[in-house]
Amino acid sequence: MTETIENFEALIKEKKIPLKRSELKNGQILFNGNFRLTKTKVLPFGIVFDSKDAQSVDFQITYHKLAYVQDFSKKAAILELLNELNQVKAGYYSVILAGDGEVYLKLLSRTTNDVLAAYEMMVFGSTIAKVLIKEIEKILEPENAAE
Repeated sequence: MTETIENFEALIKEKKIPLKRSELKNGQILFNGNFRLTKTKVLPFGIVFDSKDAQSVDFQITYHKLAYVQDFSKKAAILELLNELNQVKAGYYSVILAGDGEVYLKLLSRTTNDVLAAYEMMVFGSTIAKVLIKEIEKILEPENAAE
């Protein structure tokens, strides 16, 4: 295990953030968790670290399932909104529409053994996700209301 990953595990333990650690087939280390949006709704997320032992290590944070586009007649409106959100409200993150209709939030970055910045980006992502979900729901609301 690398010092970066050890330091991240120590930090989330200190902050009492319940993340599940697993190793991916390619050797990367994944930490999965859920961010509570409301009493009944959670937003799954993960942070993946490259497992190489180096001065700087790549990592990726993904917040899944911000929304789902089921009515693809709204695709153009959603893409226009996502472009605007990426320019104005997504910060270091990118908000993306996947081929299956899932809207998710992703950040790619690097960290050193001092993982505080990676931790702060993870926490910051949950705040961004909350704001973006409200914006996306304005377009998808009629669609989701029928569910």
